[in-house]
Amino acid sequence: MITLLLLIFGQSIEFARHLEKEGDLFRAIYEYKRVYYESNDPALKDLAANKIAYLSIKIGSYNDALRYAERISDNDPLKKIKLGFPHLYLGNYETAEYFWKDNDTLLAWLYLKSGKLDRAQLLVSDISVSRKSPILGGFLSAIVPGTGKIYAGRAFDGLLSLLINVSTGYSAYRAYRYGRELEFYLYSGLFLIFYLGDIYGSYVAVNEYNRVSLEKAVKDFEVRFNIWKYWF
Repeated sequence: MITLLLLIFGQSIEFARHLEKEGDLFRAIYEYKRVYYESNDPALKDLAANKIAYLSIKIGSYNDALRYAERISDNDPLKKIKLGFPHLYLGNYETAEYFWKDNDTLLAWLYLKSGKLDRAQLLVSDISVSRKSPILGGFLSAIVPGTGKIYAGRAFDGLLSLLINVSTGYSAYRAYRYGRELEFYLYSGLFLIFYLGDIYGSYVAVNEYNRVSLEKAVKDFEVRFNIWKYWF
C-alpha cells in the first residue's frame, strides 16, 4: 500500500514539474499542494512546500509563498535564506535583512530593491544606477517650460509642453496688447495652468525616470548574480 501511494504521489510530482516546465504555474501549484496535503512522505511534502513557495513568488502570491516557506523542513540549510524572499517581496525589508545578514549578495539586492543605493554599493561596489534630481527637473521647467521633461529623457513631451506654454503665453500677451480683456484672462489662466502643470509634470517625470532606472538595475543585478540559485 505504501509503495502504491509513493508511486501515485511520485507521478503527481512529475506532472506538477511538467506543468511548471510548460509555464502553467497556477496548475503546477495546485498539483504541488495536492501532494503536500495528501502525502505522508516527509521528503515529498518538503519538496512540495519548496515548490509552492517558489512558484507563489513567481506569480505574485507573496503571502502564500511565506506560508509555505515557513513549512519547509528545518533540516534544510537554505531555509533561512528562502524565508527572506517572500519577506522581501512583501516589503518586510528588516525581516529579510535578518535572514540574509550573512549573505552580502542578497543583502546588496535587498538594499538595491528598497532604494538604498549607498548601502548596496558598500557590498557590491560596481553597482551603477542612473539617477536624476526631481527638484532640478521642476526648476528647469520653471525657467524654460518643457526642459525638465527633456532632462527626464522625454524630449517629445518636453517640446510639446514648450509649444503649448509659448502658444498660450503669446496669446495672452496679444490679448493684453490689443485690449481684449476677456481673452487676456482666458489665455492667462490657461498659461498658468499649463505652466504649473509642466513644473509638476517634470518633477513626476524625473521620479518615473529614477524608478525605471532602478528597476533596470535590479533586473541586471538579478541576472548577473543569478539570485535564484540561492533557493536551490
